[in-house]
Amino acid sequence: MMSICFKEGLKIPGEALAQLIAAAGHDVRQTLHRLALCAAAPGAPAAPGAPAGCGDAGRVRKDVKTSPWEAIRKVFSAEEHKGMSLNDKSDLFFSDYSIAPLFVQENYLSVSPHCPKHEVLERISKAADSISIGDIIESKIRGQQAWSLLPLQAMYSSVIPGHVLEGHVAGQIQFPSWLGKNSRKNKMHRLCQEIHAHTRLSTSGSKSSIFLDYSYHLREAIVTPLIKDKTDGIEKSLDVLESYHLLREDLDSLVELSLWPGQRNPTILIDSKVKAAMTRTYNKKATALPYAPATVKKGSKATQEDTDYSQEDDEQVSEDSDPENDALIKKKKNKEIEKPSTSKTSKGKQNESSSPSKGKGKKTGPKGGKKK
Repeated sequence: MMSICFKEGLKIPGEALAQLIAAAGHDVRQTLHRLALCAAAPGAPAAPGAPAGCGDAGRVRKDVKTSPWEAIRKVFSAEEHKGMSLNDKSDLFFSDYSIAPLFVQENYLSVSPHCPKHEVLERISKAADSISIGDIIESKIRGQQAWSLLPLQAMYSSVIPGHVLEGHVAGQIQFPSWLGKNSRKNKMHRLCQEIHAHTRLSTSGSKSSIFLDYSYHLREAIVTPLIKDKTDGIEKSLDVLESYHLLREDLDSLVELSLWPGQRNPTILIDSKVKAAMTRTYNKKATALPYAPATVKKGSKATQEDTDYSQEDDEQVSEDSDPENDALIKKKKNKEIEKPSTSKTSKGKQNESSSPSKGKGKKTGPKGGKKK
């Protein structure tokens, strides 16, 4: 930058240039832009030590969106806090206020605060209390659309935990795991609701009882005969499905609902041939349920009239699908194969065949005489 200033004839001290570079976020293009403004506007007020036209370089900041990973590192960094005001700390929260609290909650236990060891636990407790109050404020904001409380949430969810645990992030910054857990919770809720709706005619339990009590025993009643008796246990498994008005797909839902962390999936022990045989038997003998997926099947006892109608419809569809029968599609003629002589002779034959009376009229008049 000093070389560029020398070649352009712009006199600027080293301190002022360093301040301008820091204000531009160490961006070369932004720094050149600032220097061009300094050279083009010599009459503007300048900072101490800077040439006229540069203005207050310390107040000019590059407008760059901070990523959540960089923001969370600055939230707990004691080195960054030295040159930051309260508004600057709050701006770290507003870089992305929808996910910033989750980053703080996920990574605050990985921070090593710069304090005596006997104060670490107390500081972690204060940070956790502040984060919990921030969650209460967020529920108020989202539930009642009280967006004016966002600055208050920024204080409790980001500024206070960062001030209490001021130090450095010891480990790698982790992405919020709450998002994945919340997605899985919604999926489990949906599966449990489907099982509860299907078994409502046979059971009187709530959704929580289906999840905690029924799911495991229903799974064992269906899977155990397939593991022990193999193909001979298919009928017994299907009887359980039918008695509780369950679908074949509900078995997978029951397995997912009843598996706890660290447990093995029992369906792995079922032979693939037994699974295929069970699916075929279920498709043949399963009773029609109102919530079952619709499948169109041709009846074996259909009347002859219905079959005739279906054949006529098939023929009509095949004729309509033929592009040669479509009146809107013109067939391109091959001029090399077509002969002009044949077309003329055919036209002549058509004229002779279509007007025989005209040919006779040329020879005789109305009284048998010749026309002039």
